[in-house]
Amino acid sequence: MSIKSFKTQILIFYILFMFVNSIIPINTKGLWRYADIFHYVEFFILGLLFINAIIDAHLDINKFLIGVFILTLIPAIDESLQYFIDIPGRVADFHDFVIDIFGVYSGAVCFVVIHKLKNKNG
Repeated sequence: MSIKSFKTQILIFYILFMFVNSIIPINTKGLWRYADIFHYVEFFILGLLFINAIIDAHLDINKFLIGVFILTLIPAIDESLQYFIDIPGRVADFHDFVIDIFGVYSGAVCFVVIHKLKNKNG
C-alpha cells in the first residue's frame, strides 16, 4: 500500500472524513432512529475501501490479518473520540462499536469475495 496510490489517498480521506464527522455535534433527534444503519453503511464502505487499498495484485493472508487488526482499531478510535471529547449530541456506545465492527468486517469480506470471484472468472 503506497501513499502515492489513488486508492490509499481515497482511503485516508475517507477515514479523516469519518473522524471529523464523529466529532461534529448533532442536534437532530429525528435521525437517531437510523443511527445503526448509518454506522453500518459508513463502516461497510470503510471495509471495502481498506481492502481495496491493500490489495496490489493479490491478497495474501498476512495482508488480510493486518487489515483486520487495523480495521478493528478505527471503530475503537472513533468511539474513543466521543468518549474523551465532550461533544453535544454524541455519546460513546458499545452498541455502536459492535455495529461498526460488523459493518467494517462485512465490507472487507464482501470485497474479498468479489475480488476472488472476479479473478476466478477472468
